[in-house]
Amino acid sequence: MPEEIAPYRVKLLRLQSGERFPAIVDARGLLATQPNIYAMCSLRGRERAAGTGEKRLRAIALALNWASLRNIDLQARTESFELLSPAEIEDLRDALRVNLRAGKGQKARDVVRSGHYVDRCHAVRDYIVWHAEAALQRIRVGDMRLKEARLALDRFVKTMDEGLPSGRPGERDPVGEETLQRMLEVIVPGNPDNPFQPQHQHRNYALLLLYYETGMRRAEALILKGEDLVLHGEQPSVTVVRRPDDPDDTRGAEPRVKTLGRPLPITKHLAQALDFWIKQHRTDLKRYPGAKRVPYVFVSRTGKPLGLRTVNDMYDLLRARVEGLPASLTAHAKRHTANVRFSKESRKLGWTDGETELARNNHFGWVKGSKQGAHYNREHAREMSAQLVESIQRRSASAE
Repeated sequence: MPEEIAPYRVKLLRLQSGERFPAIVDARGLLATQPNIYAMCSLRGRERAAGTGEKRLRAIALALNWASLRNIDLQARTESFELLSPAEIEDLRDALRVNLRAGKGQKARDVVRSGHYVDRCHAVRDYIVWHAEAALQRIRVGDMRLKEARLALDRFVKTMDEGLPSGRPGERDPVGEETLQRMLEVIVPGNPDNPFQPQHQHRNYALLLLYYETGMRRAEALILKGEDLVLHGEQPSVTVVRRPDDPDDTRGAEPRVKTLGRPLPITKHLAQALDFWIKQHRTDLKRYPGAKRVPYVFVSRTGKPLGLRTVNDMYDLLRARVEGLPASLTAHAKRHTANVRFSKESRKLGWTDGETELARNNHFGWVKGSKQGAHYNREHAREMSAQLVESIQRRSASAE
């Protein structure tokens, strides 16, 4: 077996079935043995989406590159249970804190948010523990080394976890409605403060308005197909559909519906914005060549399915160019704000707490098993969700 060469990186492999499989490759593009054994045996079976496994493997690749720079053989250390010293663990954790995407107005050594940092540390800890436990199984019962090996592993886990942030402060705070209204005002096509290129303003307006109004996840909007939209009639709607490993999806990082698919009623204003984007702009071959061959509603400038990174870039540009938009403005933050708005509107309608949670679970696509109980009486939950959207639309129309 040829020796692996750093640096390591994560590559998304797309199988003929459409399934995406993240893997770690070395500097030559060859598969790295130990991390990919872990990915196949541990991550693939329990991670529901390729994106989650990819994030874990990126953290592991960071650790492998850190070890290579310091001439540390992680595999040999693990198998011999001469695990990392406290000083080495501290150095490793410092490396896992670095924001590798720093550069767009950020300092070169900027750090990732606390939640991301903790996730990285846990991913590397779990990787080393998994291989160490496999090595433990090879030690015979009664061997004097067994007890010491277990103690060494326990010490490693304790030191790796010690002092990590316990929460995700500020990352889940909803963005204020005044801030979102400012954003909605700016992104109207033709607004002089609109930071987007004129040829993409109608696409971006429809997409960002969809996130604002429905509170759907970033990925959920990107997997919508034309067949999922009902834009005419008295009750326009969009339907989020689970399509894991969709053969139509050519994106390397496939957007995924994390939990439940569901129909979502929308306002007529949003329906009109989507309809205008699709009929007047998406069909323009000069702006979006090849878009007619793609079933997804939102496409890139080349006519290919729009990627997750492009959505992040939209928010980066908004925050950089529009005064008053905070760093917390993201698609996920707007989902939390939509949740708060949902609660306020349900109170105005006089719903009980139980009715609110039932409708909320349906509207936001949360899985059964939580206390909301969205799997009970789904049809009634959909009716309540539609009633809420109609209430918002009536007040919006009267205010015009």
